[in-house]
Amino acid sequence: MCGIAGAYRPVGQAVSDDSVLTAMRDRMVHRGPDGGDLWRSTDGRCALAHRRLSIIDLSTAATQPMANQDRSVVVTFNGEIYNHAELRQELMALGKYRWVTDHSDTEVLLHAYEEWGLDCVHRFYGMFAFAIYDMRNRERPALHLVRDRVGIKPLYFTRTDAGEWLFASEIRALFAHPAVSPQMDRTAFWHYLTFIVTPAPMTLFRGIFKLPAGHTITIDHRGQATSNAYWDCRPDAASTLRPSDLSEQDATDELTRLLRQSIKRRMVSDVPFGVLLSGGVDSSMNVALMAELMDRPVSTFTIGYEGQEETNEFRYARRLSDRYRTNHHESIINHKDAQDFLPLLVQLQDEPIADNVCIPLYFLSKLVKDSGTTVVQVGEGADENFLGYWWCDHYRNKYESVYRPAARGAASWWRNLLGGARQGLTGRPAEDIDIMNRARAGQEMFWGGAACWWGGIRKQLTPDAGPFAETIQCPVPGLLPPGFATTDSHNVVKHYLSGLNVLDPDVLQKIPYMEMKLRLPEHLLMRVDKLTMAHSIEARVPFLDHDVVNFATRLPPSYKLRDGTGKWLLKKAAEPYLDHDMIYRTKQGFGAPMEQWFREESFAKRCVAAFERSRIKKDGFLDNDYFRGLLNQQIEGRGGYSFHLWTVLNAVLWHESWIEGKADCF
Repeated sequence: MCGIAGAYRPVGQAVSDDSVLTAMRDRMVHRGPDGGDLWRSTDGRCALAHRRLSIIDLSTAATQPMANQDRSVVVTFNGEIYNHAELRQELMALGKYRWVTDHSDTEVLLHAYEEWGLDCVHRFYGMFAFAIYDMRNRERPALHLVRDRVGIKPLYFTRTDAGEWLFASEIRALFAHPAVSPQMDRTAFWHYLTFIVTPAPMTLFRGIFKLPAGHTITIDHRGQATSNAYWDCRPDAASTLRPSDLSEQDATDELTRLLRQSIKRRMVSDVPFGVLLSGGVDSSMNVALMAELMDRPVSTFTIGYEGQEETNEFRYARRLSDRYRTNHHESIINHKDAQDFLPLLVQLQDEPIADNVCIPLYFLSKLVKDSGTTVVQVGEGADENFLGYWWCDHYRNKYESVYRPAARGAASWWRNLLGGARQGLTGRPAEDIDIMNRARAGQEMFWGGAACWWGGIRKQLTPDAGPFAETIQCPVPGLLPPGFATTDSHNVVKHYLSGLNVLDPDVLQKIPYMEMKLRLPEHLLMRVDKLTMAHSIEARVPFLDHDVVNFATRLPPSYKLRDGTGKWLLKKAAEPYLDHDMIYRTKQGFGAPMEQWFREESFAKRCVAAFERSRIKKDGFLDNDYFRGLLNQQIEGRGGYSFHLWTVLNAVLWHESWIEGKADCF
C-alpha cells in the first residue's frame, strides 16, 4: 500500500519542478513511510511520484516509480495485485520481458500493461489505483489513471488553468501545488447533506475530482481526456438466479468456497497480517476461514469504549478468539480520547465523512500498528452485497405498504394517510408522508445507510437552493453526469437506478446496487482507507473480491433477505463456524456513542461554539434557527437527531479547517 502523485502537461511548458512534486508526494508520508521516489520524463512533460509502504517484495528492486526495460512505460501504483504470482508465470512463459524483481506485483502490473494494455485490469484480483505513462509511441504519449473495480483505493485529480493535470492518492497532496487552493464546491455540499458523502466524480473541493470506481481516464498527447467504465455490478433480471437454478445448500457451499478463496488471496504478504474483529458475522467469518488456512494463530484486534459495556462487543470477540485460539489484542478508549481526536480526524479525512465509526477505527488501527502488524482484513462489503442492514426489512415494508400504493394512486389509501395524526419528525406518519411525496413526484424511494437529510426535515434545513447553485466544469468530458451538477440529489439516485431491469420487488436489487455505487466506495471504503493509512496500515476487503460481488449480484433476493433476516445466505454459511447466538443476534453498531456525547456539557458547548462561529452558518446555506433548535433539543436529550447533526457539524469543522485554514477547529 502506498501513496502516489504526479503531473502531466503535454502542451506548453514542462510540468512543475521537482520540489513541487516532492512536496505533493511527502504530504502522504503516512501512506508510505518506507521510502519515496520521483521520476521525470526526459522532456519534462510528465512526472510520477511514490511513497512506499513495503508489503510484497521488500527489496529495493521493487521501488517505484518503476519503468520497463527500455523506459518507455512507467508506473506508480497504490494497492496490491493478489494473483501476481500466477500472472507472473503466464507472462514469463511468453519470454518477452526482462524481470528484475523476485516477486513484485508492481512489476507484474507493468508487464501486464505492456502485454494487454488497459485490458490488463480484467485479469487482476486486487485493489488498486495507479498511473501509467506510456511513451512507446514517442509522438503520442499518454497518461492513464485507473481505479479498482469497487473503489477500495482512491485517486483524485484536477487540471490547473495552465493545463497541467495533477493526481494523487489524497486531496491534501494536490494543495502542495501552487496553482491549487481549497475552495468549497457548493453543489457537492448540497449532495453531501443528502448522502453524507459526495458522489464521485465530485468532491467537496471545487475543481478537484475523484476517479469513480471501475473507471479509467486517458489523457492524450494533446491534453484531451477520455474516460471508460470497465466494470460494473449492475443487476439484471435475466442473469439473476432463481432458487430452481441453484439450491440454497449449493449456494451456501459456493459462497463459502468463494470467501475462503478470497481470504486466501488476501493473505499474500511479506509482513505480518491479521483481522479487525468486531465479533459480528462478517469479521468473525474472516477469522474462522483464515484460521483454516494458517498454521499459526490469527492475530485479531478489537476496540471498545470505556463505560459502554452494554454496546461493546468484547464478549463476542473473546468467545471467537477462544474458539480459534487467536493472538488477540484489545484496546479501550474513553470519551476524552475520542473527542480530543476530532480536529485531527477532520484533517485525516480530507473530505468530511460523517460517520462516527471513523473515531474508533483510528484507535483500532493504532492498536494494529503498535502490535507490529501491517496488514489486516476487514468486513466491509458484506452488508451491501447481502442486504444486511437493520433497515432493510423496514424499507421493504415501507416500499410495499406506502410507496407502491402511492405510486399507483390508491385514493382511499391517500385519504387514510393524510387524515392520520402527524407526529414528530421521527414519527411514522411524517416519514410516510415524505415517502408518499417521493412517489407522487415519480422519484425513486432511495433510503439506505447513506441517506441523511431528505424529505420534510431537509426542506426545513435548506429551504432555499439558491446559495448552492454554481457551474461545475469537470475536465474529463462525460465523466460528471449532468444531474450531479444540479441541486436535486434525486438526480444522483436517478442516474444510478434508471434503466435497471430487475426482479420484483425491485427495491431488493436496487438497494444493494445503489449502496455499491455510492455509499460503499465513497464512504465506507474511504473511512477504512484514510483511517488505517493514517497509521501506515493496509486494510484488505475479502467480501469485495469481484468473484464474491458477482455471485452476490446474481443471487435470488430471497437468499439474502428472509423472514426479516438480512444476510440470510451468509449466516447459513457461518453456521459451521460460529455459535448460533453470535450469528443471529441483533446487529450492533461500531461507532461512537454520539447520543450520549451530545448530552455531555463539554462536548455540547464545543458543538454549539463551532456552529455559531461557522462561515457555513453565516453564508446562508442553512436555516440556522432550525438547525440550532435541533441541536438544542439533542443536547437536552429530546432529540434523536445525532446522525443529522453530526453530518452538518462534520462539514462545519471541515470548512473551518480546510477552507478557512484554522488549525484548531474544535
